[in-house]
Amino acid sequence: MMRLSPLHLSDNMSCMNIGIIGAGAMGSLFGGKLSSAGHNVVLYDINQAHIDAVNNLGLRIEDAATGKETTVRLQASSDPACLSRVDTAVIFVKSTATASAAGRFADILPAGSVIITLQNGYGNEDILKRLYGPERTAAGVTSHGATFLGPGLIRHAGKGPTYVCMSSKKREPLRNFVEALSEAGFETGIEDDIQNLIWSKLVINVGINALTALTGMLNGQLLRFDGTRKVMEALVAEAVEVTKARGIRLTYSDPLKQVMETAEKTAMNRSSMLQDFDRKTVSEIEFINGAIMAEAEKLRIAVPVNSAVTALIRALDEKHETERNTIA
Repeated sequence: MMRLSPLHLSDNMSCMNIGIIGAGAMGSLFGGKLSSAGHNVVLYDINQAHIDAVNNLGLRIEDAATGKETTVRLQASSDPACLSRVDTAVIFVKSTATASAAGRFADILPAGSVIITLQNGYGNEDILKRLYGPERTAAGVTSHGATFLGPGLIRHAGKGPTYVCMSSKKREPLRNFVEALSEAGFETGIEDDIQNLIWSKLVINVGINALTALTGMLNGQLLRFDGTRKVMEALVAEAVEVTKARGIRLTYSDPLKQVMETAEKTAMNRSSMLQDFDRKTVSEIEFINGAIMAEAEKLRIAVPVNSAVTALIRALDEKHETERNTIA
């Protein structure tokens, strides 16, 4: 069972300057709530329609559980220079764009700023460390879920704890940011070793994301049908075999049960990969099921179901690319 590291919030916590790189569903969720807590937040994204909607009308956040909609006023921009004065930058771009996004901001972010990845998948921290070094890089995982409904509008579709860890293992550079997240309503803690948590979330993503993209189902719908439940079980079993061979200690004792509980808790969520398919943009398959394949190959472990699912997603990614080029 995961436990949060105890933190005592300051009575007069100073306002932070926070940049969100990638203001899709999750980036907008975190940015909006941090802004509501009184911090200076700027959302950076290349989706100009979304940027314009946020600047003109505010960011609207719908709570899936209650149906309540909240509007947050904050700055949004498609100009990278907007992040030139931030204390902390949080990367929420698709994992396929991590390298290009990190490179784009390398000469813009202040020298003392911390760059945090809260993305799905495995491998993003290593990309950031190569550019920014372990003293400025942090990685984290979050159990929150969000769906992008349209320019200026997202749905908060699932809640859960968030954990962060500096690549240098130092805790102090993250304390103000963790306090800010806590004040914004995110149950947050600092971990000394994030890898077990990253892999624990990866196993959950392996069991859910690609299946939703292939079937068009919401997370919770995967549990209603024998076929999707059986494939989910096989995907998770293969991923667990890889984690055991790598010496990873998952944070739960029953991985399949944890995946199913997550799907149930985020029942109304359209997974990030399904949202990629909605937009016909490239998916993060290489950082999720593809990452299991890559590690399995190193370990000489057979993962036929993850291999098949990855091949199908890759094929559909190619199809979507062809369709985009045809329209262009």
